[in-house]
Amino acid sequence: MSAHHPDDFTLLDYSAGSLDVAQALAVSVHIAYCRHCQEQFKKLNALGGILLSEAQPASLGAESQADDERVAPREPQAGTDDGFEALMQRIQSSGEQQRADEAPRERGFHNPLNRYLPASLDELAWKQQTREIAKFDLNKIINVPGARVALQKIKAGAKVPTHTHRGNELTVVLKGSFSDELGVYHAGDYIARDPSHHHSPTAMQNEDCICLTVLDAPMRFTGPFMRWLNPLMAWKG
Repeated sequence: MSAHHPDDFTLLDYSAGSLDVAQALAVSVHIAYCRHCQEQFKKLNALGGILLSEAQPASLGAESQADDERVAPREPQAGTDDGFEALMQRIQSSGEQQRADEAPRERGFHNPLNRYLPASLDELAWKQQTREIAKFDLNKIINVPGARVALQKIKAGAKVPTHTHRGNELTVVLKGSFSDELGVYHAGDYIARDPSHHHSPTAMQNEDCICLTVLDAPMRFTGPFMRWLNPLMAWKG
């Protein structure tokens, strides 16, 4: 099971269908690997069904609405801290509250990349960026406006130059493992980085590391010998 996961808000947005396509792809790939997030996702879906079944039609007229509010005070909104805490407590207990005959059907969790990739990870037509780093561009296969979606392969023991990001970066490890200044990551792990992070991912010595990466803005090299590449990293179109 993965050790690094999307946060609760991200899983909640994913369950509600409110993530953009690129973010949803990264989360769904992680879920395919991670039993913990599979269970959380099932609970969120079950809770959504419960809330929908309990929803009452809006009262007609201001007086009727006021009467309803006097009889039954509103539950805290999920957008507040108290409301979110209450919501997560319901998520944790929803599985126990459901009767067996109302339990949702089991859903298989398949890696969505399998339907897009023309070959196995080792057989893809990788484009070398350096001697030790290669890329397979997914934007030509998956139309994701405003984002760059790709597979990155780092040769065993190789190091990506120190960089940060002008926006957000989501990474899901597909094969192998890597480390950076903040931790060690293995297959299935989900890593979120933003402009506050400076890191230099390094593949472990025993095998190449392959990751799915999702960027909503270009990366920016911060090392003294690589900064000259930053103008070349600008996105076109």
